[in-house]
Amino acid sequence: MYKQPVLSKEKENNAKQGKTCLLLYSGGVDTSVSVYLLKHYYGYTVYTFSVDICQDAIWAHNMAKKALTIGASKAYVYDGKKEFADTYLSQVIKSNGYYDDYYPIGTSIARPWQAKLGIDIAKKLHVDAIAHGNKGRGAGAFQFNMVLNFFAPKNLKLEAPITDWWPTRRDEVAFAKDHGIPLPVDADNPFSYDDNIMSNAINYGDIDDIGKSVPEKAYTWTVPVEHAPDAPDYTELTFQNGLPVKLNGKIISLAELFLSLNTLGGKHGIGRVDMLENGLYGNKFKWVYELPAATAILYAHKELEKLVLPKETLWFKHTVIDQKWAKLVYHAQVYSPLAKSLMSFIDATQQYVNGTIALKLFKGMVTVVKRSAEASLVNIDASSLTFREGMDMVPYGFEEYSFASKHSEVFANYLGVAGAGIKEYV
Repeated sequence: MYKQPVLSKEKENNAKQGKTCLLLYSGGVDTSVSVYLLKHYYGYTVYTFSVDICQDAIWAHNMAKKALTIGASKAYVYDGKKEFADTYLSQVIKSNGYYDDYYPIGTSIARPWQAKLGIDIAKKLHVDAIAHGNKGRGAGAFQFNMVLNFFAPKNLKLEAPITDWWPTRRDEVAFAKDHGIPLPVDADNPFSYDDNIMSNAINYGDIDDIGKSVPEKAYTWTVPVEHAPDAPDYTELTFQNGLPVKLNGKIISLAELFLSLNTLGGKHGIGRVDMLENGLYGNKFKWVYELPAATAILYAHKELEKLVLPKETLWFKHTVIDQKWAKLVYHAQVYSPLAKSLMSFIDATQQYVNGTIALKLFKGMVTVVKRSAEASLVNIDASSLTFREGMDMVPYGFEEYSFASKHSEVFANYLGVAGAGIKEYV
């Protein structure tokens, strides 16, 4: 026997008045069950809205078809991979955006944006309510709720059927089985997947038990290293203004780069992460991620920054700015003035992050094999410069001045130029 869902007090009124609800829908366990609950326990005519930012090319078609099968009256899909990559993942790359050292905040930065898109289509469809399928176990519900509460019209009701019910995962699976709701997982290990082209986030089932290893069948993007090829693959990433623009010398969009490297890196078992995550409220729990492309791209980006940015700038960016920005994103504050100001600092540094990093992908590892940049600061030392006044040691701040020697505009912009105001004293 399992815990029964909550029957909404508004069910009869919602049905009688023909009220509609737009569900932010991924096709996973929570949102699949939510379609049924919103229709049969809340009395709504249900529309679903999915943002296609997934690695799987046929995901959008399958999820829309499934939503209609479960009971949705209409299913809407937005192909958002290009916008997601160009607008949001670009910021994650430039900021080396890891939260808690290992999680590349792909899902965290996607949720507020998805909620905002949901509000936009809810307005166009003139629905009465908007809903999500998060239970609030982690940051997901908070990230949705913050945007939906503050940006949605006040007459647009927010529904959260899974939060109202608060089931265990086994409760949901049992309920789905009893009501003919198709699920993407089995009852023995009902994993939850939240994937986008940045990362595949996995939890529930045996993953929640810190005393157990992750079942191999939980992974969908990557092979175990013992099954990876015995020969490496080599790839080159060329960056311009902090973003990868070429793969092996050929121009490629950011979205296509993630899709390509997820496949290539996954083949080599790259990007498996098993971590304890510090949750939104200080709660600790285990998450598993697959992030082949993100692992390679962020590693290459950080290595290039080390090549072209001076020591103090690099330390402050990596230690303070990048980490704070990632934390703000995780806490659903990507739209805050502080996050915007930090990104302005990051953008100011990225104009210098230009060059190429060659990587070796092999047996779960990404290693750098070559680095090149016209503005490389490597091998600039005191002996290569002619100091006046008999200076025989490296002066304090040398690294910042050596950087300026590569970028003449630094002095030109900040030290000024003698103008017509100078006159000979007679």
